[in-house]
Amino acid sequence: MNLPIEFEKKMKAFLGDEWDDFLYSYDNNRFQALRFNTLKVQSPEERMRILKTLKISSDKKVSWANEAYYFDENVRPGKHPYHEMGLYYIQEPSAMSAAALLAPKPGMRVLDLCAAPGGKSTQLATYLGDSGLLVSNEINTQRSRILSQNIERMGIKNAIVTNEDSFVLASHFPGFFNAIQVDAPCSGEGMFRKLPEAIEQWSVENVAICAARQKKILDNAAVMLKPGGTIVYSTCTFSKEENEDVIEYFLERHPDFTLEEMERFWPHKVDGEGHFVAKLVRRGCVDTDLKADRKTKKNKNSKNRKNETKPALTKENMKLLSEFLDETISEDMAAWIKNSRLVMFGEQLYRLPDMEVDIKGLKVQRAGLHIGEFKKQRFEPSHSLALALKLSEAKNVVKLTCDNPQTIGFFNGQSVMLSDEQAAECKKGWALVCVDGYPAGWGKVNGTQVKNHYPKGLRNKI
Repeated sequence: MNLPIEFEKKMKAFLGDEWDDFLYSYDNNRFQALRFNTLKVQSPEERMRILKTLKISSDKKVSWANEAYYFDENVRPGKHPYHEMGLYYIQEPSAMSAAALLAPKPGMRVLDLCAAPGGKSTQLATYLGDSGLLVSNEINTQRSRILSQNIERMGIKNAIVTNEDSFVLASHFPGFFNAIQVDAPCSGEGMFRKLPEAIEQWSVENVAICAARQKKILDNAAVMLKPGGTIVYSTCTFSKEENEDVIEYFLERHPDFTLEEMERFWPHKVDGEGHFVAKLVRRGCVDTDLKADRKTKKNKNSKNRKNETKPALTKENMKLLSEFLDETISEDMAAWIKNSRLVMFGEQLYRLPDMEVDIKGLKVQRAGLHIGEFKKQRFEPSHSLALALKLSEAKNVVKLTCDNPQTIGFFNGQSVMLSDEQAAECKKGWALVCVDGYPAGWGKVNGTQVKNHYPKGLRNKI
């Protein structure tokens, strides 16, 4: 691998006797891993069954992340129905360290400030469960759409995806979050083995530009953090200017913060690419703030929920929604949707997270859980709703298995033909199509035929 001359000089001086081992690591294959989505796959038995189906060994786990496993390059879990249903996320192993270090608790307000494509956001969501609030932000519009798609695929109910500059968010959310992830844009030195094109983009000047930008982003993150809160700063670069120097700059400007942990991941020392993480904690008591958040949420919801919901839906739309929910969704899940803060964007209906958050004036890609769309005299459920459900939460289910030839056809947009026995178990109308017990999307049953409603933009991926 032809590395930039200036990069080699810098790294030789930095690594000393370890330089040869570091350089040799570029001749090794890069490591790949998948991380189970514990929002969907919760039991050890299910995880072992899925690994066996994918032909992945359960022996080699990623030590610094929950339920993450390495896989060989000849295995292609990204081309399996389980991937499209959000049962796992394929992620560079070292990159899993940052969210694991932040490890937010259920009920917290969490911000992923530089979130695309969504690896860290989807990992943070597994710590929160279905409680609390996750705001996932990405300044690049195109990348924020990819982020939103991954939030959807993983069935995350309590996330809002924004497309803003960190300065805008700081002015909107002062002292709002309990935990913030800052995976800052960087020079990408740690990804040279995985992404050779990063070598061509590297320069001494770009390192300096990145460091200046990182300092501003981290300053903006501090504005948004509550007392007692935590920021985890991370990069995928080796540059001291973008790592230790940024942390030193931050601590000088913010004496109310302490550095609790800092670690580098070197490709010649760990089974992963280069990465840097640092945990910064603001003095205060986060547990007290959490209790206040929950109390405020309870009081505000009980007082204002009726007034907030009314403007979102006309009587006719509420009737159409109720008809769909009563026919298709379990009673508890239907109530969870109806008795919530519902908002309309055009004809699209969203359920905001339970924890209060003001999104007025922000560029929002996803305002919580997308429930569906109102069309002429009918309500059509969204793919997001399908992937956020559990098998037990649907009244009408079409059951497939991953070894059924019709399963691949469903993901490619084909109708599903039911046996007489299957047809007898399904009623006419909307049905949740499930594969091995996990939701895959919507279909509409008419006799022995299930009309495919899998999104056209997601078809032909497996």
